[in-house]
Amino acid sequence: MSTPRSVLAEVVRRAVGTGIDRVDRIVEGYSNEVYRVRCTDEQDVVIRIRRFDDDASLATSAGEAGAIERARAAGVPAPEILLLDTVRIDGSEFPVMVQRTVPGHPLGEVIDRLSERQRHDVLAEIGGLIARINGIHVDDERDWPTAMAADLADRHAERDKILAGGFSVPQFDRMLDLLEGYVRDFPCEQWVLCHGDLSPKHIFVTGDGGDGAAVRVSGIIDFGDWKPGVPVHDLAVLRVRGPRLDLPPLLAGYGAPADQTYRRQLDLHTLIIALSSLEIGVDEDDQACIERSSHLIRTLVADLDAPDF
Repeated sequence: MSTPRSVLAEVVRRAVGTGIDRVDRIVEGYSNEVYRVRCTDEQDVVIRIRRFDDDASLATSAGEAGAIERARAAGVPAPEILLLDTVRIDGSEFPVMVQRTVPGHPLGEVIDRLSERQRHDVLAEIGGLIARINGIHVDDERDWPTAMAADLADRHAERDKILAGGFSVPQFDRMLDLLEGYVRDFPCEQWVLCHGDLSPKHIFVTGDGGDGAAVRVSGIIDFGDWKPGVPVHDLAVLRVRGPRLDLPPLLAGYGAPADQTYRRQLDLHTLIIALSSLEIGVDEDDQACIERSSHLIRTLVADLDAPDF
C-alpha cells in the first residue's frame, strides 16, 4: 500500500507552498505511512499519514501534535509541524502531518563510534531532555490504580507468550508479585507527558564522533505513542529499546535521585516494559528481541530480589 505521488504533492503544496523533487518511503512504524520528501526549493520534510492505527482519527493526530508543541515549548528539539490536516486516499479520509526534518543521524547508528566522553555527554544531554518532557504535567481520566490494573491485566493475558519466551510458571508468578508490589508501593499522584516510544532510532544527534567534536542531540522524533504516564516511564522504555546505552549518565542528566528507592521504582517499571517487549518478540518470532528482553528481565528480577535492594 502506498500513497500516489500526486496526493503527496498536494500535501506538500498545502504545507510549504512548493513542489516535490524526490520522495522516499520510510519503512518504519506501525501506525503511519511515512515519506521523506525533498522539495523543489531544496527543503526536506516528512509526511506522516495515519493509515494503520486502530484510531485513525484527526483527534488522535491532534493529540500527538499537541504533545510535540508542548515538548518544543519546554526546549526539546522535537520536529516543527508544518501541516496537520486530512487527506483523501482511495475514498477514505486519513489524518496527515507534515513535519520539518530534524538534522543529524539516529543515535543508534553512531553510538558505538563515540568516545567515552562523547558517549557520556550525549547520554547526559538525553537524560536532561527526557526530564524536560516529563516536567510537563498532563491530565488523564484514569487514576493510578485504574491505569495499573489495566497494565497488570495485560501482563496476565500475556502469560503463555512469556512462558514461551523462556520463563517458568513460578518465575512468571514472581514477576507479577513484584509488579503488584510496585502498584502498592509507588503510587503516582500526577501524570506527566511521556514520549512513549523513546529508542536510539528516535533520538537524532549531530556528527558521528569521528572528528572528536562534541555530539549533541539535534532532534527527538515520533511522538505517536505519547501518553500521560509516570515520570520513570520514558527512562524505562529507553532502557528496553536501547539496552546498550549506559544508565548512569542518563540518570545524572535527568536529575534522578541516587537512592535505592528510586532505582527500585525504575527497575519495576522497566520490568513492565520488558515483559511487553518479550510478548511482542514472541508474537512476531523476533529472536533478537526475545533474547534481549529475556536477558533484561532476568537481570531486573535478580536485582529486585537481591537482599540489599
